[in-house]
Amino acid sequence: MSKKNKHRHQQQQQQAKAPSSSPMAQATPLVVAPAAPETPAAALAAITEANDAVVAEATEEELNVALATPPSSEASNLDLIAAAKRIDETLALLKARSDRLAKREEELGALEGTVLARDEELNARATTLEDAERGAKEAHARAKQAEEDLRTRELDLQGREVAIRERELNAEAGFAAERRASLKQLDDEAVTLRDELSKARAQIAKERADWEAQRRAEDERWRDEQKRAAAMHESAIAETERSSAEQLRVERELLSKERAELKKRAAQVELERDVLREDREAFDERVARRAAHELETAKAKQKDVEARLASAQASRDELYEKLRLRDEAERALGNRPLDEVKKELDSLIRERDSLKALLAKRPNHDVTERLASLERAQEEWESERARLTQESVAARTALAKASIAVTELETLRDQKAALESARDLLHTALEELRKDVNERIRRADGVSPFPACSQMDGDSGLQTQTPVTDEISDLKAFCQDLQHRIAIDPANPDKVLFYELRDIRCFLGGLAMSRLHLLQGISGTGKTSLPLAVARALGAGSTLVEVQAGWRDRQDLVGHFNAFERRFYESEFLQALYRAQCPRYSGLVNIVVLDEMNLSHPEQYFADLLSALEQDPHLQKLDLMTAPVEPAPANLRNGRTLTIPQNVWFVGTANHDETTKDFADKTYDRAHVMELPRNRAQFQPQRLPARAPVSFDAVRAAFAKAQQAHEAKAKEAYAFVDGSFADLLGRRFGVGWGNRLERQMLDFVPVVVAAGGTVGEAVDHILATKLLRKVRDRHDTRPEDLTALSERIAEAWPKLDKTTGAVRSMAIVRDELRRLGAEEEA
Repeated sequence: MSKKNKHRHQQQQQQAKAPSSSPMAQATPLVVAPAAPETPAAALAAITEANDAVVAEATEEELNVALATPPSSEASNLDLIAAAKRIDETLALLKARSDRLAKREEELGALEGTVLARDEELNARATTLEDAERGAKEAHARAKQAEEDLRTRELDLQGREVAIRERELNAEAGFAAERRASLKQLDDEAVTLRDELSKARAQIAKERADWEAQRRAEDERWRDEQKRAAAMHESAIAETERSSAEQLRVERELLSKERAELKKRAAQVELERDVLREDREAFDERVARRAAHELETAKAKQKDVEARLASAQASRDELYEKLRLRDEAERALGNRPLDEVKKELDSLIRERDSLKALLAKRPNHDVTERLASLERAQEEWESERARLTQESVAARTALAKASIAVTELETLRDQKAALESARDLLHTALEELRKDVNERIRRADGVSPFPACSQMDGDSGLQTQTPVTDEISDLKAFCQDLQHRIAIDPANPDKVLFYELRDIRCFLGGLAMSRLHLLQGISGTGKTSLPLAVARALGAGSTLVEVQAGWRDRQDLVGHFNAFERRFYESEFLQALYRAQCPRYSGLVNIVVLDEMNLSHPEQYFADLLSALEQDPHLQKLDLMTAPVEPAPANLRNGRTLTIPQNVWFVGTANHDETTKDFADKTYDRAHVMELPRNRAQFQPQRLPARAPVSFDAVRAAFAKAQQAHEAKAKEAYAFVDGSFADLLGRRFGVGWGNRLERQMLDFVPVVVAAGGTVGEAVDHILATKLLRKVRDRHDTRPEDLTALSERIAEAWPKLDKTTGAVRSMAIVRDELRRLGAEEEA
């Protein structure tokens, strides 16, 4: 019960205890003429206050007049009867209002039951939210612990990686220091031996005549001993080399295993970091939703507190008003002491009682009974008023609680309205998507899933053959012609491309050897321009495909099928393969350039092509669909398979830096590899007349003619490589090869020779790009092995070609010796 209601209830009880049957109330009509009260409690209070006011305002003369009035006065009886009638009317009105108040109390009881049920539901939801919050906190704690564990493991892995690097560097430094110490010791021994030899020769020259016979015997004995010592020394050296090689092999295996384990654990750490990041994002999203909900709840609570504050402020203002009225009453009483006021009030009460006794003697018996019944009715009214007052206070309390529940209900209703609005938006978007899908399906009926390829089938320019050059009489002259046509582009005459004849011969030999080319070199050396310029000079078809760093599988290269749209998204690469089969380009050479090929792993997105190029020509194909489609393009076999045409070459350009990937050995072994020089000699290009495009059959026939004419030289070249370097490279470097190298040399060497090159030039390229490439940047390479390889090349090369040296091969060996810090020994 609030302070305001408690104070009002005390006032009503005091008024109920005060006597109301004073003589003045019977003599004065003010008592029985009140205004129509709004409630029974208000009516009783009004009657009591009016009665007290009449007694208080009555003067002594009025009291004397009232006492002097005879009890049988007709006017007094009429007034009492009229007052009784008005009191009856007031009682009827009070009864009607009491019935309405009881009905309203029933409604408040029902509302209170609803509010209690709502309170229980809200308490259950609050418990559920608290459990969810505890679960979120526990998940957050577990996520933090997992993050700490991952950070510890990452630091451990970094420490182990640093330790391995230090071991590698120490191993390299230890090997170099050991070699230098050994060489220094040998130099010291050589100087000592030279000094001793000089002294021995002087002694022998001085005593030659006397000790000739003895010297001969000693010389023979000394030679025998030297031979035995040399044999023992060589045996010891061989044993040392074998033990050192075995130890290095074991250490290499251990290091390889540790590197593999580190890579595996690093991949696992990266995966766990991704999972943790996803969990953290999901947790942040849940926390954000929880925070939004808590914010809405806090706003609702704030509104409720503000309402309660306003109610408390109103109660405070009412109490202040009552306090002011009390102060005014005390000032009206002259600020007299309470004892004095009480004495005066007791005196007035005694006077009132005496007057009441006198007045009670005057009325007749009927009036007295009527007054007694009225007094009893008044007491009943007062007790009823007290009960109704208590019930009213309880109803107001229930109403306040209901107001709080209604506020929360309004908040939930707003949230429900927002969710329903979002649901309606989603339904609308879903319906629009459904209409769009149906429309696309309707439009796709009767349309080819390969729009670009089908458009090529209907392109008259691609379906018409053009005149071509059917013969290449001399590859050497053809190579020189290509050099000048490559240099000048009619579409861009200001840009001149200078490529040496050696590079053009090597590129043509690569076309004969393999359909996959790898062009390497620093940026700006013309890796991308060379294949495009060769295609332009040949009148061939060319397509530039820019490889992206995120490519992972064949779909990134070829394209993918969208089942909803019933459409295959054809990439530039796929369109180039299909265009090469159209009549316009089917008889020409076609070059597809994969720019920056090693931004992603070619062994992943180019894997199907690498495998297909190793098979027989009639088996070289790409399965684009799992099932046939209709209508399919004309060059698609069985409605789903695209043949890889034989007139297409794939040329990939590659840089080697921190943003690129390394090629696998199998890719290098299958491809024709070229490394373009930094600087090229310039020449005066000639503007040659236009000619018809060179046909694919003419190029293939020229290659076949060269291979037939120079087959013997190619076989001698392979025999030279196999006989001169197989043992040395296999035993000291672990480098070997198979039949593929023989087949590639039989195709490559004749074309280079027929184009104006030499056997030495061709073998130098094969040796450098196919074999010595595997010697580069190895930690287990010894300088003495490289020195032996350099000596073997210098010794054996004149047997192959005396006019052309092994320039590129010797450059690789020198670079490796320089890397190991052994230039002087080389």
